[in-house]
Amino acid sequence: MRHFKRTGFCRTMEENGKIKTVLCYGDSNTWGYMPETDGRFPWEVRWPGILQRRLGESYRVIENGICGRTTQFDSFREKFVNGYTGAEECVLMNTPLDMVIVMLGTNDCKDFYGAEPEEIGQGLENVGKLFSQSGADVCILSPPPLKGIDRSPFRNEFGKEAEEKSRKLSGIFREVSERNHWEFMDTAFIIETGTFDGIHMTKEAHRKLGYEAAAWIKKKEETYGK
Repeated sequence: MRHFKRTGFCRTMEENGKIKTVLCYGDSNTWGYMPETDGRFPWEVRWPGILQRRLGESYRVIENGICGRTTQFDSFREKFVNGYTGAEECVLMNTPLDMVIVMLGTNDCKDFYGAEPEEIGQGLENVGKLFSQSGADVCILSPPPLKGIDRSPFRNEFGKEAEEKSRKLSGIFREVSERNHWEFMDTAFIIETGTFDGIHMTKEAHRKLGYEAAAWIKKKEETYGK
């Protein structure tokens, strides 16, 4: 699978016979936002829900997504969006964790934050280290790049530079993952943002990501669990 980068996943997720815990930590694309209706996809449609179904009863998938979440920034417009402080709370609530799948960075691209891609990468690295220090294996997902933001209903919120920044995240996130010996998935090889707003995942994209993540986790356990 060409979109995955091996970075030394060498620990079995948990002892045989125990339920393995996987945390999906992200923003509105993990929460399951539906821009057409300002609603939310049901659990069985969202990619963490599909991941749970595909992995089965030997796994417990925890979904932790918040609309507007960043890697490290606070906002006077939205509450609780600082992904670093949120991760600290998440660790306390859900320890022990076997694996954490992190998909962040899209909201950091907003002109409002004035962050360069390298700064976004540093914020992501801090979040990943926090989860790693808790004992969890970390997998970084670079989110699908923004597209057509100039026609998006959220164009004023994201600004003119956001789309270009989002296209640079994959390479930076890959470097961060390699440096820390984390797993990495470039979701651009699997999915793309929907045409309605150029930001959020469609129902089909959730399905594809959930299936791909489940197949990857099963393959890793088969490989390293022997």
